[in-house]
Amino acid sequence: MKQKEIAYSIVDVFTDTRFRGNPLAVIHDGRALDGEEMQSITREFGFSETSFILPPLNAGSTAQVRIFTPGEEVPFAGHPNIGTAYIVATKQTAASWDGADELSFDELGGLVSINLFRENNQVVGAKLKAPQALEIRGECSSSLVAACLGLKPDNILETRFKPCVASVGLPFAFVELSDLETLQSIELDISSFKAAAKAGPETVDGFSICAFAVTKEDEISISVRSRVVSPLGHPIEDPATGSASGALGGLLRRGRTNDDFTVNITQGVEMGRPSQITVTIPKGEDRSYVAGKCISVANGVLTL
Repeated sequence: MKQKEIAYSIVDVFTDTRFRGNPLAVIHDGRALDGEEMQSITREFGFSETSFILPPLNAGSTAQVRIFTPGEEVPFAGHPNIGTAYIVATKQTAASWDGADELSFDELGGLVSINLFRENNQVVGAKLKAPQALEIRGECSSSLVAACLGLKPDNILETRFKPCVASVGLPFAFVELSDLETLQSIELDISSFKAAAKAGPETVDGFSICAFAVTKEDEISISVRSRVVSPLGHPIEDPATGSASGALGGLLRRGRTNDDFTVNITQGVEMGRPSQITVTIPKGEDRSYVAGKCISVANGVLTL
């Protein structure tokens, strides 16, 4: 049987420094692969996601993009879109790209619009528009969320919003913590995560929590440190999560609709992979825009 040779790249997303941010494997042309092979390749890389570029499904789109975690195919994710757009702009792929800074990807979760940004005429990152407006799917028990994180209930703040599950494409549970020291002290309790998964509302990977602490705030912007933990799925902790960041931006923006609003998110510090994610929501819009830089790490060929 003739072997397949499939080109790929590895790119670190939400950073401009190698070996920081969130690593992503991008398959340049997935036309020779079926879904089972895509899933196997994703498990082989072992990253939180791997993306596969295919010719566009719809006229006017740049590409079809399929995104897999080691466990399953997902309808949308943040850092795979940012990293895939970067690879489309810098490598030969199956995408139909005309060199413009505006791209659109056909995905299971809908059409995802992306804008490249450049420095010194070189593509250095991208900004995506979330495929859906913020959806709040229900509140979570503060005491149970605290138990999941190995914290006390009084470490949980409920001034802005009670712990809840929200989504702009993928659902996560969101909880504000009292300070950075509390954020850093998180110790995951698996039995509590299993109980939370049964209690619902449902999130990705059983029960995934985006915990955050505010570090700076004014009328039109806010800066936070966050951690996204999923001990029932993969990875246990994620260094940069664009989909969760987009929903967090929507939650923090509520009640502030008179101006453009910016959320500056630092994630992955505790993992040794600091990441910088910028979420903006323009005045009069209900969609989050998630932006970050990228840097190439490796290129190679898979033999199947």
